[in-house]
Amino acid sequence: MYQALLQSGLEVNAVRARWVDSIARLLGRLLRRLHFKSDITRSVIYASLASLEASIRVGLCKADVIVAVTAATYVFSLRSAKPVIFISDATFACISQIYPDLSNMPRWLKRDADKIERAALRSSKRIIFSSDWAKNSAIMDYQVSPALVRVLPLGPNISSQALAEFEPDYSPDFQDGVRLLFIGADWRRKGGPVVLDIKRNLESRGVPCEVFFVGNYPEGLAPERGVHLIGRLDKSDEKQLQELCRLYQSAHFFVLPTSAEAYGIVFSEAQAFGCPSLTFAVGGTPTAVKNGVTGFTLPITANAGDFADTICSLVRDPRQYGQISHNCRLRYENEANWDVWGKSVLASVEELCELLT
Repeated sequence: MYQALLQSGLEVNAVRARWVDSIARLLGRLLRRLHFKSDITRSVIYASLASLEASIRVGLCKADVIVAVTAATYVFSLRSAKPVIFISDATFACISQIYPDLSNMPRWLKRDADKIERAALRSSKRIIFSSDWAKNSAIMDYQVSPALVRVLPLGPNISSQALAEFEPDYSPDFQDGVRLLFIGADWRRKGGPVVLDIKRNLESRGVPCEVFFVGNYPEGLAPERGVHLIGRLDKSDEKQLQELCRLYQSAHFFVLPTSAEAYGIVFSEAQAFGCPSLTFAVGGTPTAVKNGVTGFTLPITANAGDFADTICSLVRDPRQYGQISHNCRLRYENEANWDVWGKSVLASVEELCELLT
């Protein structure tokens, strides 16, 4: 996001409440040793102190507009006459419903987090979310005016220069079987076990299948034919980035049956390579993946057989697969990329500057 703002032509000064954040990290480590696992940065005390330091640092900047990226705690009681553009992928109300570690927070901390979110949203002049799910929560849960909120999809965390080296294949040959790609750090929440079941289900139907797992996976996972355990790939390393790009390009489907997801930039990455995505309709995924257009978002009650049904239907209809693959690339080029995102934020900045003059 920072790079997108720079490339849009904006001069950007990055501001953080460094002193308060450092103290909070130290205190957090101490509390974890005492078996208190909740995030203290969601407390009103932290937000008040972080807002105070942010106010001082913002006051030292020659800025026209404040772009607050996932910074509700900084905006909570911010003392500044500069208008705020609030940017996030979720509200606390919606994200706490799908992430267990947030839903299990102490009641007092939940109340604090809600209070912080409400104050930040209501003090912002423009609000940008990455999904309709988050937008609807801001309107329904925090009574934000719909006129202030817009949705901008996120782009891939792979440069356009790197992407230019890989051309999508809109008409793959399925004669040798299907190749699935999974990328995730949280094996269970992201649906690693479900992907294994999808592979086995496809093979039980006579459809050869290979699956490539990138990210974390359980130690001692039993070897299985057609299962490739790649491990973590570092995008800052050119060779590893190239390997990741080749995996995206060669995959027929990107499969991430995640049980909780605010958006999922990996879906934007898959789209850029023309690779249709399959996931659950949860959180912000229905915005990241357009059902029936750039992939499929199945009900959270769907099982491996339902995912396999969807895959088989496209294998039997290469023309439909090609159209969805083409739609993926078009969405990346026209909508879900950082150039469009940056220009859209720039337009909001210019609009607010005009209102101030």
